[in-house]
Amino acid sequence: MRVIKAIIVTAMLGVPAASAVAQDRADPYAHNAIEAGDFTEAETSLRAQLALEPTKPELLINLAAIYARTNRLDAAQAMYARAMQAENVSLLLRPDFAQDSHVIAKRGMMKLERQRMAAR
Repeated sequence: MRVIKAIIVTAMLGVPAASAVAQDRADPYAHNAIEAGDFTEAETSLRAQLALEPTKPELLINLAAIYARTNRLDAAQAMYARAMQAENVSLLLRPDFAQDSHVIAKRGMMKLERQRMAAR
């Protein structure tokens, strides 16, 4: 049985996406900071939450997208790879659209390759 979880993925993945600390359970995936473009705050929050839940796909994918948006492509690739090794869960991207975490991570990796090619 597949579990559906809610997540907001950053615009880097083509889907519209603050907590100052990860323990803010109202925003565990740093949605508000990401949406506001405060990637420093979002990264701090996600890294702290990831220390508590190191295999949570929502955290790995959002942190990977932040790394990609801030041109840290190797770090982004490492987070997407970790998301691919984590449990494949269905993530609610919008109220009417869900997608598997592995599909999202693969798509993120493909976008990283395009970023690398464009930078050459």
